[in-house]
Amino acid sequence: MGIENWKSDILEGLNSAQREAVQLIEGPVLVLAGPGSGKTRVLAQRVAYLVKECGCEPYRIMAVTFTNKAAREMKERLYHLLGERLKQLTIGTFHAICVRILRREARHLGIPSNFVIYDTADQLSLVRQALKDLNLDDKTYRPKAIQSAISRAKSELIGPDEYRPRTYWQEVASRVYQRYQELLAANSALDFDDLLMATARLFKEHEDVLGKYQRRYRYILVDEFQDTNMAQYELLKLLSEKHRNLFVVGDEDQSIYRFRGADFRNIQRFRNDYSGARVVLLEKNYRSTQTILDAAKSVIALNIHRTPKELYTDKGQGFPITVFEAYNEQEEGQYVVDEIQRLVAQGLCRPGDCAVMYRT
Repeated sequence: MGIENWKSDILEGLNSAQREAVQLIEGPVLVLAGPGSGKTRVLAQRVAYLVKECGCEPYRIMAVTFTNKAAREMKERLYHLLGERLKQLTIGTFHAICVRILRREARHLGIPSNFVIYDTADQLSLVRQALKDLNLDDKTYRPKAIQSAISRAKSELIGPDEYRPRTYWQEVASRVYQRYQELLAANSALDFDDLLMATARLFKEHEDVLGKYQRRYRYILVDEFQDTNMAQYELLKLLSEKHRNLFVVGDEDQSIYRFRGADFRNIQRFRNDYSGARVVLLEKNYRSTQTILDAAKSVIALNIHRTPKELYTDKGQGFPITVFEAYNEQEEGQYVVDEIQRLVAQGLCRPGDCAVMYRT
């Protein structure tokens, strides 16, 4: 197959904005992708375009996803586009990629390459041990709250020595944090947040190691950028510093992981740190009707800290939205059941086509 046919296959079926995003090669690029706008496809097609059209060796590309599921989906798409060359790409979550780097470079940080990774249950157990070692009551200082405080600090790259408490509770958390890290080290273990923090420290303290990865990864692509935290943003800045070919896809409107340290303001930081970055808006929605898009827009438009987008679709106007104010929970539940039964009886849908969303 000739290059022109490859190019045609890669770009086939993309709308004009998607094509623009795929074909922007050099320099920083910010893609603001509305919900249902095909961003995963754009990321996959851009990787394929870099390899097939631009002649980039796959091992020089890193694609970062937010979840393992998204990484698997990306790999499946790229296998159909690249075949066995997929194996040369670096694709994974921030944590998975950091694990690979730390396993290779652990000696620079004085940690064993076969370090253990502690999950949430292990972390809580270690916090309880730290509280016990410090003669602190775990009823007064709840382990889960302490663990969350430690996690927040690490997501901002604040170690126990840099932690500056402003209240007595935080002063206690600081002491527990110090002991917690000592216990991790004694067990040759890292927690999930350490994977990011240790990699950032590795790059900052060892320029030769950072330089090796900067030279290798000419192109870095990031999905769900609005859900990155400060540690992840700092890693991206360090890795992309040499080539500045950082391609990020995100949407301030879809930032829902603040409780895990995500900071949608990283989108603005990207604009500030990469002046001259090209911005592409993906506004065509392939999932919803125009009624749904207009309703969502009318709500999110109240947020002044966002980039305005005009979402549109080919799916038509769709059914109007119904608002039902129930007298109590029982009436609310009965209305939902009756409405589903009515729709099914009229042949408008199957039970499996209906979704019931609730807050708690």
